Amino acid sequence: MANPDRASFSKLFNKHPLPLARLGLLLLCAAWLLPGLVGHAPWKGGDGEHFVQLWLLLKSGAAPQSVSATPPLYYWVATATAWLTSSFLSLADGARLASGLFIALALFFIARTARALYGAETAWAAALTLLGCMGLLVRGHELNAATAQFAAAAIMLHGIATLPQGPRGSWTLGAGAILMLLAGGAAEAALFLLLAMGVPGLLEAFRSPPARRALAWGVGLALVASAAWLAYLTTQAIPLKQALNLQRWLGDAPLRPAFYLGILGWYAWPAWPLAAWALYRGRRQWRTPGIVLPVGALLGLLALYVFDTDPGEEQGLILLLPLALLGASGLYTLRRGAAYALLWFGIMLFGFLALVLWVYWSAHDLGSPARLAARLSRLGMTGVGVLRPWALALGIVVTLAWVVFLARIRRSPLRPILVWTAGMTFSWGLLMALFQAPLDQRLSYASVGAVLAARVPPTECIQTYQVRSQQRLLLAYHSGRMLAPADIGCAWLLVETRQRDVEPHISPDWVKVWDGARPGDRSDLFHLYGHR
Repeated sequence: MANPDRASFSKLFNKHPLPLARLGLLLLCAAWLLPGLVGHAPWKGGDGEHFVQLWLLLKSGAAPQSVSATPPLYYWVATATAWLTSSFLSLADGARLASGLFIALALFFIARTARALYGAETAWAAALTLLGCMGLLVRGHELNAATAQFAAAAIMLHGIATLPQGPRGSWTLGAGAILMLLAGGAAEAALFLLLAMGVPGLLEAFRSPPARRALAWGVGLALVASAAWLAYLTTQAIPLKQALNLQRWLGDAPLRPAFYLGILGWYAWPAWPLAAWALYRGRRQWRTPGIVLPVGALLGLLALYVFDTDPGEEQGLILLLPLALLGASGLYTLRRGAAYALLWFGIMLFGFLALVLWVYWSAHDLGSPARLAARLSRLGMTGVGVLRPWALALGIVVTLAWVVFLARIRRSPLRPILVWTAGMTFSWGLLMALFQAPLDQRLSYASVGAVLAARVPPTECIQTYQVRSQQRLLLAYHSGRMLAPADIGCAWLLVETRQRDVEPHISPDWVKVWDGARPGDRSDLFHLYGHR
């Protein structure tokens, strides 16, 4: 009898053998990871926030663990990738590669976990289901310290799943817990360790002597290494609250217990419908590792995150891991009608998005349709009406790749999720090919920084008033000028207003020399003054 794993792969792309099919899937993962990861300045929002923290660390020479906002693991890796690529990438692009590395690590371990729980052929199903989650797309392509916790959680899940196999599971569990602590996820690390200790109560396979020894070694390794790290931080006079990232749970902001449940509907699509189907199929035989482990992790995380005083989409990444595992198991038992529904929904949705993107490209580069081109100009898109040959060429290549993929894909249990994930990858790649440069102008502070650099001499400083911290530091980075939030005798003053029609009340000693904003930004306006 043919190996089912090999047979499943061989049917993906005509009659190509297994190595070529795997190569195609690896290329799909690379095509998902790389576009949007490099080639642009820090964008407003989470990308800019984490870049500012990294830039401050590099300027001051401070260790990441000494600053409460910088969990050390991510910033260590981001510093390393930025240094290794400094000869050909900007600081932001090089640092952003750290997010790609952590996403790749999470994909590898979630695939290995699915293999241990459900069998060999579900490994790719888990990786593709995770990549296809809508919530991962943007957050996985920006500077995002939560990606380190994301990878550490995948490692810990793999460690728990392989505990019955002996020492390998113990080392993986312990190493994952240490990485989670270094990533600022002490609470998540404790949760997964408690899950590992609770699983033997439900699953006989985890009560065997080798599994118990592996559990003891894994938990022991995690506790000893964590104690050593915390002891070191104590010698550096770093408070325990900061070392364990407890400010996230002890903040003064009101709790929003339903936040994560509220976003899962779109954030975890299409993993959650597949996961729900898997639970329905296994409802009568639920005491299996493939159900107990991901369900326990999901419920535990949702219960823990009720107490998160600063919830956000970044932290929700970890919730995708157990849903992707359950979704991978549900994919192989999906009814034909549901499989075709997901398949054609993906083709139609991403085909429509591609059509919309090409229409917008025509308006941006060719000026037609004229009304849409005028709207893009009002929204701050630069270079409207100017043809960009390289963007056109890249867009055509991406579109042709998608068409060839759809023409050559063959029937397989993986086909619905493969087409969905490839469609999302295609749409994201097409967006970056056609519009990364205009979006960079729209979403970064590089243009405002260039104005400050042109008007303020390099040796002079700029006092700021009502300029928020992230904006001030990004402008300092882009302009190369020192922006001071207090009066230190600067000859220049930069004021930020939130309403376009409101003129700031400034002393007559200052003369306005410029006002403006990021292209298309209707909320934040900057006013530059020179001292008389």
